[in-house]
Amino acid sequence: MDKYLELVSYAHPVYRKCELCKRVKDVVYRLDVKHADSSAMLTGSLDLCKVCSINMGDIIRKAK
Repeated sequence: MDKYLELVSYAHPVYRKCELCKRVKDVVYRLDVKHADSSAMLTGSLDLCKVCSINMGDIIRKAK
């Protein structure tokens, strides 16, 4: 599952809305969602704050 969901960190935090919790705060990570047929193709991405990225990382690790 980790090849289809990949957490990528930004070099500098961006102040915008987290797409998971909908709060406006520093966005530190982006979750890239890859296509199911080929993990080389990007389907979409979500901008995540630090707390949401920690929670999403735990979900990705447990789904292995």
